[in-house]
Amino acid sequence: MPMLKPKVSAKDEIVLKPFLQKMVERFPADYAGAPEKPAASPLPNGSASNWCRAADGAVWLANDRGVVRLADESYFRDNVQYFNAPRYLASDAVTAICPDESNGVWVWTDAGISHLFYQEMTMAEKAAVYDERVPLRQTRHGFVTDAIFSKEGDFSVVTHESSDNDGLWTAMYAAGACYEYAVTGSESALKRATEATEAVLSLVDVTDIPGYFARSFVTAGEKLPDDGFWITKEGTDVIWKSDTSSDEVVGNFLIYLLAHEFLPDEALKAKIRRIAGEVAGYIVDHDYYFIDVTGRPTLWGNWNLDYINGRGYEDTALNAAELLSHIKVAAYLTGDPRFEAEYQKLVQLGYVDLCCEYLSRKEPTINYSDEELCYLTYLPLILLETDPALRAKYKEGMGQWWQNIQRELNPLWTYIYKLIDPELDYDMEGCLWTLRRLPLDLRKFAPNNAHRDDLAFDDSIDRHGYHQMVTLLAPDERRVMKWNGNPFGLGDWGNPLEEEPGTIFTFPYWLGRYYGFLKGE
Repeated sequence: MPMLKPKVSAKDEIVLKPFLQKMVERFPADYAGAPEKPAASPLPNGSASNWCRAADGAVWLANDRGVVRLADESYFRDNVQYFNAPRYLASDAVTAICPDESNGVWVWTDAGISHLFYQEMTMAEKAAVYDERVPLRQTRHGFVTDAIFSKEGDFSVVTHESSDNDGLWTAMYAAGACYEYAVTGSESALKRATEATEAVLSLVDVTDIPGYFARSFVTAGEKLPDDGFWITKEGTDVIWKSDTSSDEVVGNFLIYLLAHEFLPDEALKAKIRRIAGEVAGYIVDHDYYFIDVTGRPTLWGNWNLDYINGRGYEDTALNAAELLSHIKVAAYLTGDPRFEAEYQKLVQLGYVDLCCEYLSRKEPTINYSDEELCYLTYLPLILLETDPALRAKYKEGMGQWWQNIQRELNPLWTYIYKLIDPELDYDMEGCLWTLRRLPLDLRKFAPNNAHRDDLAFDDSIDRHGYHQMVTLLAPDERRVMKWNGNPFGLGDWGNPLEEEPGTIFTFPYWLGRYYGFLKGE
């Protein structure tokens, strides 16, 4: 299989070095281990109630809106960094600040004390921190999912809930672990990739419908969500959710390909080949619809031209690419000439041309979830397709989405697009900055940024009705979210009792390592 390994020029590759990871330790107001609380040191103009200079030369300013660090860093987006509640401080009302003996500060607020500092770390070490949490508190029936805590700051009691996208999120985690295994040969990575892949495959087993897999499932005793159509698997305690979305189909075919390519278990490979053929056959046999147990298409499982040219007009480019990708993967994995013939039929029907209709048919607001589905869909296509004319079309189609995506400094989408268009001038340092600035603590704190004078705000609202910015904030100054969220949203909502898995780091990091965009570790 021609799993594309592009030749990376010196200007494109990032040679990784240890970096300083932002850290925070939070303590109650009466914490005896803190240094003696200093008196306020106001600036002459009164713009900050407290300030100090850390041992590394950085200046820290504090007032009733939190703390700002000023320093001349090697990357300009790090020169000004903002620390506020609830991620970094117990309260924004800072009453005192003083330096520690290294590169950080102690901060007193009216509700508690924080120690803010930087710890040297490699990217691989950061990935390991995220991965260590997965088996401890971020799995449910093998699915990689959010951890839900009963008490803020207490990680000992964890629960989980079914998600409509259990399959997609787990497939993305498994993809990162597959790339990690391909780079390192790590037995830990192999175990995690295999277990997550098997969880995705289990969605097929629970339906008893060859070629149709569940959206999610729970077992007796678990919380049953009050939405959707749930079906009990006869003779078991499994209850599975139907109305499977195209999101899950995209995730499934992605991990079918990557797991089959990178994982050594021949029995697992055989199962993947069988299931990929069944699912693709099910879609083809039902005229490019994903038919639910009701006998009707699922809400989003529609790739037929009638849908594309009707209700799904704005979904045209994405859905056309999805169908081509799924059939191409099935053709490669199964070796069944039926699927290669079907792929060529889709080309003749104009699906490849429809991939280039995004800008002419797109909805008025940006759908970041569709951006995610788009680039996950194109990854198998650009890895498998060798025909220059078709690759040129896929490059054109991806390029239309890139016009917005490039401003996001999203490392995953950037690295994927670079596989099909290596000659563009990419902001590789900006993508590395995104990875560096992801916080180690992936709880979903709700930051308050609406008051900030250093941000440019957009007059429009996003597709969910939320206000948004023009300025791209660092990931550790905005709400933690998956790559299907709006990175320009104010993010003034969240839940610190929920913890995001580290897939948002591990998938792009290991993909970047495998394809040579990130080197040196």
